[in-house]
Amino acid sequence: MNTKNIVLFIIYFTHCGFSFAQKKEINFTEERHKFNQKLIFNQCYNMVKKQITKNDEFKGSFLGRVKTKTGKTYFIVKSSYIFNLNKSATAESQIFVYNYKNEFVGYYYLSNINQLPWKLFHNKLYFNNKDCREKIIVDFTTGIPNAINLKCNGVDDLIELK
Repeated sequence: MNTKNIVLFIIYFTHCGFSFAQKKEINFTEERHKFNQKLIFNQCYNMVKKQITKNDEFKGSFLGRVKTKTGKTYFIVKSSYIFNLNKSATAESQIFVYNYKNEFVGYYYLSNINQLPWKLFHNKLYFNNKDCREKIIVDFTTGIPNAINLKCNGVDDLIELK
């Protein structure tokens, strides 16, 4: 190949969106669900951390199983996506709900990592936010609530299932 053909070859591939060193895009939502489902499968009750990139990680734990009065079974996972680890770390925290087939049902998006629940016991989710006077308990016996109230110091904080 002569120099002209090499230059044309390089121009063609760079303008068509090809790269010889393409970086694989990470689907964080899909990776998060895989992480959560692994927590359920392995029944990881202790906090588990998974490094995704040098700047991103997941943290989470399987809280347990909920069985409603109608006989439906759900799995509850608390999980955080932490990003900007090398600068100013930021967390997105949620309570995830999966059905007995390990299929995603929904999540409660929490504005603060301190809002994550402490434990699940007898179909009740217990929260222990040290900044709040109230002891918050959410009962799942009658089903998965459309919203939960994480009231803190007299101020309601309704969080919808999404």
